[in-house]
Amino acid sequence: MATSSVDAPILVVAALGRELARLRSAMPSGVALLETGEGVLNAERNLETWLARGPARAVLSIGFAGALTGSLKAGDLVIAREVRDAPAKPDTSLLQAAESIGLTGSTPRFGLAVTSDEILWQAESKRKLANTLNPNEIGFVDTESTAIAGVCGRRGVPFLIVRSITDLLEEDLPLNFNLYRDSEGRVDSNRVLKATLLKPSAIAALLELRNRSELCAKRMAGFVRCLVPFIDRVY
Repeated sequence: MATSSVDAPILVVAALGRELARLRSAMPSGVALLETGEGVLNAERNLETWLARGPARAVLSIGFAGALTGSLKAGDLVIAREVRDAPAKPDTSLLQAAESIGLTGSTPRFGLAVTSDEILWQAESKRKLANTLNPNEIGFVDTESTAIAGVCGRRGVPFLIVRSITDLLEEDLPLNFNLYRDSEGRVDSNRVLKATLLKPSAIAALLELRNRSELCAKRMAGFVRCLVPFIDRVY
Protein backbone atom coordinates (compact mmCIF):
# COMPACT_ATOMS: atom_id res chain seq x y z
CA MET A 1 0.00 0.00 0.00
CA ALA A 2 1.36 3.45 -0.90
CA THR A 3 2.19 5.74 1.95
CA SER A 4 0.07 8.89 2.00
CA SER A 5 1.66 12.25 2.69
CA VAL A 6 -0.22 12.35 6.00
CA ASP A 7 1.34 9.06 7.07
CA ALA A 8 4.79 9.94 5.76
CA PRO A 9 7.54 10.71 8.27
CA ILE A 10 9.35 13.93 8.93
CA LEU A 11 12.82 13.25 7.52
CA VAL A 12 15.77 14.62 9.49
CA VAL A 13 18.89 14.72 7.35
CA ALA A 14 22.52 15.22 8.38
CA ALA A 15 25.89 14.57 6.83
CA LEU A 16 27.35 12.79 9.86
CA GLY A 17 26.12 10.13 12.24
CA ARG A 18 27.25 12.13 15.26
CA GLU A 19 25.00 15.01 14.17
CA LEU A 20 22.04 12.61 14.46
CA ALA A 21 23.19 10.63 17.50
CA ARG A 22 21.15 12.54 20.09
CA LEU A 23 17.99 12.05 18.05
CA ARG A 24 18.73 8.40 17.35
CA SER A 25 19.03 7.67 21.07
CA ALA A 26 15.52 9.03 21.72
CA MET A 27 13.67 9.10 18.41
CA PRO A 28 10.61 11.38 18.28
CA SER A 29 7.46 9.73 16.96
CA GLY A 30 6.92 10.12 13.23
CA VAL A 31 10.54 10.99 12.48
CA ALA A 32 12.99 9.19 10.20
CA LEU A 33 16.74 9.84 10.07
CA LEU A 34 19.10 9.90 7.10
CA GLU A 35 22.90 10.19 7.21
CA THR A 36 24.01 11.38 3.78
CA GLY A 37 27.76 11.80 4.10
CA GLU A 38 29.60 15.06 3.61
CA GLY A 39 29.43 17.25 0.53
CA VAL A 40 26.94 18.24 -2.14
CA LEU A 41 27.23 15.05 -4.20
CA ASN A 42 26.66 12.71 -1.26
CA ALA A 43 23.80 14.79 0.13
CA GLU A 44 22.07 15.06 -3.23
CA ARG A 45 22.46 11.40 -4.17
CA ASN A 46 21.35 9.95 -0.84
CA LEU A 47 18.44 12.32 -0.31
CA GLU A 48 17.19 11.67 -3.85
CA THR A 49 17.43 7.92 -3.26
CA TRP A 50 15.49 8.14 0.01
CA LEU A 51 12.71 10.31 -1.44
CA ALA A 52 12.44 8.08 -4.51
CA ARG A 53 11.39 5.24 -2.20
CA GLY A 54 8.62 7.17 -0.47
CA PRO A 55 7.37 10.63 0.54
CA ALA A 56 8.35 12.82 3.45
CA ARG A 57 6.05 15.39 4.98
CA ALA A 58 9.01 17.69 5.46
CA VAL A 59 12.79 17.57 5.43
CA LEU A 60 14.77 19.04 8.32
CA SER A 61 18.45 19.38 7.51
CA ILE A 62 20.62 19.65 10.61
CA GLY A 63 24.37 19.72 11.07
CA PHE A 64 27.53 21.49 12.12
CA ALA A 65 28.70 24.69 10.45
CA GLY A 66 31.32 27.39 10.49
CA ALA A 67 30.40 30.94 11.50
CA LEU A 68 30.49 33.72 8.92
CA THR A 69 29.42 36.30 11.49
CA GLY A 70 31.58 37.42 14.38
CA SER A 71 28.74 37.47 16.90
CA LEU A 72 28.04 33.74 16.48
CA LYS A 73 29.38 31.56 19.27
CA ALA A 74 30.01 27.84 19.60
CA GLY A 75 26.73 25.98 19.97
CA ASP A 76 24.58 28.76 18.51
CA LEU A 77 21.69 27.59 16.35
CA VAL A 78 21.19 29.34 13.03
CA ILE A 79 18.21 28.74 10.76
CA ALA A 80 18.51 29.57 7.08
CA ARG A 81 15.94 31.96 5.67
CA GLU A 82 17.74 31.65 2.36
CA VAL A 83 20.26 29.29 0.76
CA ARG A 84 22.75 31.01 -1.52
CA ASP A 85 22.80 29.71 -5.11
CA ALA A 86 19.76 27.50 -4.54
CA PRO A 87 16.56 27.86 -6.60
CA ALA A 88 14.31 26.89 -3.68
CA LYS A 89 13.79 28.65 -0.36
CA PRO A 90 13.12 27.19 3.08
CA ASP A 91 9.43 26.66 3.75
CA THR A 92 7.60 29.69 5.14
CA SER A 93 5.43 27.69 7.54
CA LEU A 94 8.46 25.85 8.94
CA LEU A 95 10.27 29.16 9.40
CA GLN A 96 7.27 30.58 11.25
CA ALA A 97 7.15 27.50 13.46
CA ALA A 98 10.87 27.83 14.20
CA GLU A 99 10.39 31.46 15.18
CA SER A 100 7.86 30.45 17.81
CA ILE A 101 10.19 28.01 19.56
CA GLY A 102 11.93 29.10 22.74
CA LEU A 103 14.92 27.00 23.77
CA THR A 104 16.75 27.08 27.08
CA GLY A 105 20.33 28.23 26.61
CA SER A 106 20.20 28.96 22.88
CA THR A 107 17.78 31.24 21.04
CA PRO A 108 17.84 30.37 17.34
CA ARG A 109 19.04 33.05 14.97
CA PHE A 110 18.09 33.40 11.32
CA GLY A 111 20.28 34.09 8.34
CA LEU A 112 21.95 32.87 5.17
CA ALA A 113 23.29 29.39 4.40
CA VAL A 114 26.38 29.35 2.17
CA THR A 115 27.69 26.10 0.73
CA SER A 116 31.37 25.44 0.04
CA ASP A 117 32.86 22.54 -1.91
CA GLU A 118 35.74 22.48 0.56
CA ILE A 119 35.79 22.51 4.35
CA LEU A 120 36.82 26.06 5.24
CA TRP A 121 39.33 25.23 7.92
CA GLN A 122 41.15 28.58 8.03
CA ALA A 123 39.82 31.84 9.45
CA GLU A 124 41.15 33.68 6.40
CA SER A 125 38.86 31.68 4.08
CA LYS A 126 35.85 32.26 6.30
CA ARG A 127 36.56 36.00 6.48
CA LYS A 128 36.78 36.19 2.69
CA LEU A 129 33.39 34.49 2.37
CA ALA A 130 31.95 36.60 5.19
CA ASN A 131 32.80 39.72 3.20
CA THR A 132 30.26 38.65 0.57
CA LEU A 133 27.39 38.89 3.07
CA ASN A 134 25.21 41.95 3.33
CA PRO A 135 25.93 44.33 6.23
CA ASN A 136 24.57 42.94 9.52
CA GLU A 137 23.60 39.65 7.85
CA ILE A 138 23.96 36.45 9.86
CA GLY A 139 25.60 33.64 7.92
CA PHE A 140 27.13 30.20 8.19
CA VAL A 141 29.05 27.91 5.86
CA ASP A 142 28.62 24.17 5.36
CA THR A 143 29.06 21.66 2.55
CA GLU A 144 25.51 20.41 1.92
CA SER A 145 22.80 23.10 2.07
CA THR A 146 22.48 23.80 -1.66
CA ALA A 147 22.04 20.07 -2.31
CA ILE A 148 19.24 19.77 0.26
CA ALA A 149 17.48 22.85 -1.11
CA GLY A 150 17.88 21.64 -4.68
CA VAL A 151 16.46 18.16 -4.11
CA CYS A 152 13.56 19.38 -1.98
CA GLY A 153 12.79 22.16 -4.45
CA ARG A 154 12.64 19.75 -7.40
CA ARG A 155 10.40 17.35 -5.49
CA GLY A 156 8.18 19.98 -3.89
CA VAL A 157 9.04 18.89 -0.35
CA PRO A 158 8.95 21.60 2.34
CA PHE A 159 12.31 21.92 4.03
CA LEU A 160 14.18 23.77 6.74
CA ILE A 161 17.93 24.02 7.24
CA VAL A 162 19.27 24.31 10.79
CA ARG A 163 22.93 24.47 11.72
CA SER A 164 24.85 24.70 14.97
CA ILE A 165 28.16 26.52 15.08
CA THR A 166 31.26 24.45 15.81
CA ASP A 167 33.99 26.83 14.62
CA LEU A 168 34.05 30.59 14.93
CA LEU A 169 34.77 33.16 12.28
CA GLU A 170 38.17 34.13 13.63
CA GLU A 171 39.61 30.71 14.34
CA ASP A 172 41.24 27.93 12.35
CA LEU A 173 40.26 24.30 12.64
CA PRO A 174 43.06 22.17 14.12
CA LEU A 175 43.66 20.29 10.83
CA ASN A 176 42.99 20.75 7.15
CA PHE A 177 40.31 18.07 6.97
CA ASN A 178 40.16 18.36 3.19
CA LEU A 179 43.40 16.36 3.06
CA TYR A 180 41.71 13.36 4.65
CA ARG A 181 38.60 13.06 2.48
CA ASP A 182 38.06 9.90 0.46
CA SER A 183 37.05 9.67 -3.20
CA GLU A 184 33.40 10.30 -2.25
CA GLY A 185 34.21 13.36 -0.18
CA ARG A 186 33.79 11.80 3.27
CA VAL A 187 36.39 12.62 5.93
CA ASP A 188 38.25 9.40 6.79
CA SER A 189 38.54 9.20 10.58
CA ASN A 190 41.48 6.80 10.38
CA ARG A 191 43.45 9.25 8.26
CA VAL A 192 42.58 12.04 10.69
CA LEU A 193 43.86 9.91 13.58
CA LYS A 194 47.15 9.26 11.79
CA ALA A 195 47.53 12.96 11.04
CA THR A 196 46.90 13.79 14.68
CA LEU A 197 49.63 11.41 15.81
CA LEU A 198 52.02 13.32 13.56
CA LYS A 199 50.82 16.65 14.94
CA PRO A 200 50.31 16.29 18.72
CA SER A 201 49.78 20.04 19.03
CA ALA A 202 46.39 19.54 17.38
CA ILE A 203 45.09 17.17 20.06
CA ALA A 204 43.79 19.81 22.47
CA ALA A 205 41.97 21.67 19.71
CA LEU A 206 40.46 18.44 18.36
CA LEU A 207 39.18 17.58 21.83
CA GLU A 208 37.65 21.05 22.09
CA LEU A 209 36.03 20.56 18.68
CA ARG A 210 34.61 17.23 19.84
CA ASN A 211 33.15 18.86 22.95
CA ARG A 212 31.59 21.59 20.85
CA SER A 213 30.17 18.97 18.50
CA GLU A 214 28.50 17.24 21.44
CA LEU A 215 26.96 20.54 22.53
CA CYS A 216 25.78 21.29 19.00
CA ALA A 217 24.25 17.83 18.55
CA LYS A 218 22.40 18.20 21.86
CA ARG A 219 20.99 21.61 20.93
CA MET A 220 19.93 20.52 17.45
CA ALA A 221 18.16 17.47 18.87
CA GLY A 222 16.33 19.69 21.35
CA PHE A 223 15.29 22.01 18.56
CA VAL A 224 13.96 19.17 16.40
CA ARG A 225 11.98 17.71 19.29
CA CYS A 226 10.37 21.10 19.87
CA LEU A 227 9.64 21.63 16.18
CA VAL A 228 8.03 18.25 15.44
CA PRO A 229 4.69 19.04 17.15
CA PHE A 230 4.41 22.25 15.10
CA ILE A 231 5.01 20.30 11.88
CA ASP A 232 2.41 17.75 12.93
CA ARG A 233 -0.17 20.55 13.09
CA VAL A 234 0.78 22.05 9.71
CA TYR A 235 1.58 19.03 7.49
